[in-house]
Amino acid sequence: MATYYILRKANGDVFTLEVNGVPYIAVWADERDVRRSKSANPDLMVYISAPADERFLRRRFGDRPIRFFLVDSRDPDLRTGRELTPEDVFREATLPKAA
Repeated sequence: MATYYILRKANGDVFTLEVNGVPYIAVWADERDVRRSKSANPDLMVYISAPADERFLRRRFGDRPIRFFLVDSRDPDLRTGRELTPEDVFREATLPKAA
């Protein structure tokens, strides 16, 4: 199961971005990608990385639809990447069945 990471402040504010007029929660595929984006975008230094937690995000955003954007950390422009569905982000690992 892939773990995606978000950025959040100590007060719980989650880093969001707008791509083509649509608001998204930014996610990264791993912590190295987060560090790469933070080094290219010093404004992000006030955020810490944390695994995307469905319960936390549902409490934080309530009934509003949650959209995710997988940031391509190789590009300093945070708007390079692709949309992910909540199912992509929160998918449970499929464990092999015992024989």
